[in-house]
Amino acid sequence: MTDTSTRPMTAPTTWHHASAMWSVVELLLGLSFCATVAFGGYAAATGHMQVLSQGAAIVFITTLVVVLVHWFRAVEASEH
Repeated sequence: MTDTSTRPMTAPTTWHHASAMWSVVELLLGLSFCATVAFGGYAAATGHMQVLSQGAAIVFITTLVVVLVHWFRAVEASEH
């Protein structure tokens, strides 16, 4: 039989608060994805606004790369 009276039921949770800049980057990622899908759908349906669709896609890809690089660096740093 295991004595669980001195051990917590779950591991304590630590919240890593993001900076304001990181929140803006994540918000830009979501908004640029929505803009890419919306403008891309409109451009496909009507043949107009292709430049806005391409611009939103460039912003989305760039922001996605920044988020992924930051995430991989954080994971690598936490392993060391």
